[in-house]
Amino acid sequence: MSSPEDALERARETAARKRADGRDAGAGLEAVGSRIAAGRPDLEDLSEWALLEVPDDTIYTTRRGGGAIVALKRALLRLLRQYHVELEGRQTRFNSVLLQHLRELEARVARLERAEDEADRASGGE
Repeated sequence: MSSPEDALERARETAARKRADGRDAGAGLEAVGSRIAAGRPDLEDLSEWALLEVPDDTIYTTRRGGGAIVALKRALLRLLRQYHVELEGRQTRFNSVLLQHLRELEARVARLERAEDEADRASGGE
């Protein structure tokens, strides 16, 4: 049996291999995090995040007896699959509608700002 430190190191190595293969859901998050820190995320990022997809292979543990814990988690996931699919679907629909409203608001703000700029230019820029 391995120590928690060994398990943590193996998990890090596995995650690094998945990122290198482009299979990790967290791949590229550093770049997204830097864009968020620099301001706010753009609509492309929000569109990507609005669609929920949770792959089944994201289940892991770094504790002792990890194989049994992962097997239990997978069994629970299988038992609750119908519930999770419905929940993900509802949340994705909500996210999509909210994102559409956000797009419409941004377009409206842009139109209002253009109209205000045109009004300022027409009145002599006062």
